[in-house]
Amino acid sequence: MKRLRIEDVRGNESRLLPEHLGDAAISHGGVYIFKPGETAHPEAVHVHDTAEVFIFIQGTGVIPIDGVDYPVKTGDIIIVEAGEDHHTRSSVEDPLVSAWYVMVE
Repeated sequence: MKRLRIEDVRGNESRLLPEHLGDAAISHGGVYIFKPGETAHPEAVHVHDTAEVFIFIQGTGVIPIDGVDYPVKTGDIIIVEAGEDHHTRSSVEDPLVSAWYVMVE
């Protein structure tokens, strides 16, 4: 897992996070608006074969990665590495909105 803040990101002409993702491209993704207290991927284990990027654009919550809870808030960028078990849990008081992207090498 890598944690960044949006104000620290410096991209190049074709990639937003080249120093962290190299030339990997986005395979698929979207924007998700959480309900208060909602957990994404409630199944026991959720992993990918490639990295997944989360850009938290509103709210607060927690992203458990391999059993460790990492608090997240607006402006956080989390890169979940391939093979890391991850879920996202929104706060009740200030629900999350997240852009998410699964990468392909």
